[in-house]
Amino acid sequence: MSVGSADLQKAIVTVWDAANLDDVFLALRNASVVDAEFPVLNDQEVIAGGVFPYCVFQGYDGTTTDRMSSVNDGFMREVRDLPLEFRIYARAVSGDDRTAKGIAAYLAEEVMKVFGGHPTTSPTAPTLDNGNFLLAQYQTDTGLHLGDDEYQWSLTYLCRLDVPVGI
Repeated sequence: MSVGSADLQKAIVTVWDAANLDDVFLALRNASVVDAEFPVLNDQEVIAGGVFPYCVFQGYDGTTTDRMSSVNDGFMREVRDLPLEFRIYARAVSGDDRTAKGIAAYLAEEVMKVFGGHPTTSPTAPTLDNGNFLLAQYQTDTGLHLGDDEYQWSLTYLCRLDVPVGI
């Protein structure tokens, strides 16, 4: 069981895994890479020597927007807004006509299908151990040229949670 921001992060990983997003990224990796050594989804930073493509996700400090009483004695409820970012890193792949930018944009689209912001696909709502996931509001996506053959695509969301708090 998780609480606080860890609860959201656990739920994000659960949704990522259920959507098989690792498979989408792994299909663009060199087959000789040991996948367990270089995970696709990384928390805040990538392992040294990370293998392209991969994704780094990070939650940021949020704000409590509302507090209210609870039906349970000794508890209150809070509505919290927590920013979340996915940073997708890609490199051109031998045998694939797409550029690093094209691959990063493709992977960003696949993540948007799962977490929100895609124009034709509804997102999957994460489930929290403690509280309720109210929404993941797509904020923006931005591409960034990193090098001759590398590109980063960032997706940002605002996650709204309704959580119990002991008093």
